[in-house]
Amino acid sequence: MFDPIQPETATGATEEAFAEAKSQFGAVINLFKVAGNAPNVLKGIMAFNKEVANGCELSGAEVELVAMLTSALNRCDYCVNVHMQVGQMHNLSEADLLEAMAGKADSAKSQALLSYTNEVIRQRGKVSPSTLNAALEAGYSEKALLEVIGIVGVYTSLQYIRHVADPEHDFPMVEQFDENQHGA
Repeated sequence: MFDPIQPETATGATEEAFAEAKSQFGAVINLFKVAGNAPNVLKGIMAFNKEVANGCELSGAEVELVAMLTSALNRCDYCVNVHMQVGQMHNLSEADLLEAMAGKADSAKSQALLSYTNEVIRQRGKVSPSTLNAALEAGYSEKALLEVIGIVGVYTSLQYIRHVADPEHDFPMVEQFDENQHGA
């Protein structure tokens, strides 16, 4: 487990990275505290996230569906816990988010989004023409589909940090998550 850096003792580039994390996410969660050991990396992820979010066509709920599926496929219990909370702040139900962990959705449009996200991750970006066309036909623009890749990139980076640095959990556990069942 990497040693977390506390925001009140952070200086220099780490303090700057924490300020940006707090501005974007509302708090410096334990994941960011361990990522603060490499402030250049944390600042880079924050910059990437800020630009992906800037003018994003996807709604907050759609971003959270993508983030939840990404977290599950990357076997990241920490991020599943985070996105269960954040997703509900975007008016998704617990049931919606549990379904998203499994790549499922009630609406055809959301299902097309999750099927696309699933193939982006599992096939390393080699999405089948039928899945791509289904997402486009569901109403997602090429811009929105590229934004999905950006969201996957941001959260995959954070999830890899979580796996290596193993921060203490600071969100309630999602008991239904099973990395062997949900993970890629």
